[in-house]
Amino acid sequence: MKRVSRATTYEYAGRYNPPALTVEMGETVLVETELCTGSWLRSAQDAWSPERSLAHNPASGPLYIAGAQPGDVLGVRIERVDVDTLGYTGFAPGQNPFPDWIRQREWGVVTRTVEIKEGYIHWSPSLRLPVQPMIGVIATAPEAEVLANTRPGRHGGNLDVQEVAPGATVYLPVYVPGALLHVGDVHARQGDGEICCGGGIETRGEVMLTIASLGPRPPRMTWPRIETREYLITVGCARPAEDAFRIAVQELVYWLADDYGLPEPEAVLLLGQVLEARCTQFVDPEYTYVAKVRREFLP
Repeated sequence: MKRVSRATTYEYAGRYNPPALTVEMGETVLVETELCTGSWLRSAQDAWSPERSLAHNPASGPLYIAGAQPGDVLGVRIERVDVDTLGYTGFAPGQNPFPDWIRQREWGVVTRTVEIKEGYIHWSPSLRLPVQPMIGVIATAPEAEVLANTRPGRHGGNLDVQEVAPGATVYLPVYVPGALLHVGDVHARQGDGEICCGGGIETRGEVMLTIASLGPRPPRMTWPRIETREYLITVGCARPAEDAFRIAVQELVYWLADDYGLPEPEAVLLLGQVLEARCTQFVDPEYTYVAKVRREFLP
């Protein structure tokens, strides 16, 4: 199996990043990812501070997908996400809206380094959190601009969606020849809203993924989509949060109409009863909302 090392990473997704390797349709590859803030975390005694952080999330790759052309949609199936034995979470003054809204006095740098072993995050001597690994950054190269890997958008990027996890297939628009797939920012788990700003439990990882599909992009698909065994999921990124929600719902209505034959008014009526939606991150330059529907409710 081909492997991509974390020794070389990029803080921006762009068409000018040289490919790490070429991957064929149906091929499975293992991608090593670096910690979102850099390589500083080496022991349980290491503590995060803002000056240790890189400016933007480092992403591994990119992978050149043989045959991918602008106008296509790339389907990436996530087979496995293995996390490191160490992780951290934290925030600092001015970096996170939630403490700025909530606190009555300055809190300073708030952080925690944790051990990850035997399927659990060892939060404290009395509390263990089950590992639920996910990929924060998965992106194709944008058409013209170069975007920092702290940003989410139509190309993917820093979506921070918990469903981007083992068993899911992520569909990303292709804007440049070869797609140039970037992967990084693995979390051992993350709560909705990502209100700590520094994760989730940020950690290094190894991601096994398969190039599952490649073909013409549906005319009304303009944002990433996700499929799991239970759900169809659409993504919207914007500020304010209600715009992100609107985009995600619109994309789901289009998907149900175009692929499942539901007239748009009927799709809206149905989603009014069974829609599930939430803000997965409320801290990036654009917020991320997901809208999802269980497959059991599809025609």
